[in-house]
Amino acid sequence: MNKKGFTIIELLVAFVILFILMTGFLRGILLYMEYQINNGLKDRASEIALRMSSQIQTARFNPTAGCDENNTNPFLCDTLYAYPYNWGSARCDGGNCTFEVQDSDGDGIADFYDPYNGPNENFSATPTNTAWWLRIRPCNLNEDRYGCCYADGTQINNATFTCGERYRGRFIYAGTTLARLINPATNSEVGRVAGVVVWYFDTKGRYKYISIPVMRDTR
Repeated sequence: MNKKGFTIIELLVAFVILFILMTGFLRGILLYMEYQINNGLKDRASEIALRMSSQIQTARFNPTAGCDENNTNPFLCDTLYAYPYNWGSARCDGGNCTFEVQDSDGDGIADFYDPYNGPNENFSATPTNTAWWLRIRPCNLNEDRYGCCYADGTQINNATFTCGERYRGRFIYAGTTLARLINPATNSEVGRVAGVVVWYFDTKGRYKYISIPVMRDTR
């Protein structure tokens, strides 16, 4: 009775086929892991944006209060603040607000919701190098969390306010801009708007963000 085994060529062909199958399988696993991480980043960024918006909306707001550790709503205070562009005398007419018009770096994102001055993907390696118009920004990394600082670098000494956190090995950042709403008939202040922006860089280094305007009247 003749017995025939596998030849070297047959074994090599089998190994090549197995390698191709395993490579495809591993690539599928990696793509699924990336998908899970990116989805998680998006969901967590949404939670942070809603939390920050809620803090601004519900905390006591005194338009004449100073921007110090006693201010319960530092995102809306403007002591010694030089509003960029026309944000100090902004108006909202028919749903269109003047503070949402400016796009100085031409990236298609209004400056009011843009943490960077220039192509945003370029800042993935220097994420805290934020634009000059950002009123409150991430600062002072402490383990897995960033604190919140005013534009002049003064930190907001309130543990409930954080402007960045690590999620599954990647950071999610948060900041705000500020506009002052004016009644054109009386030229008096009627409210302020904080532009909440929460952003991150996904597993491929692409810039992603969520923005929410939060309006409070001065009454």
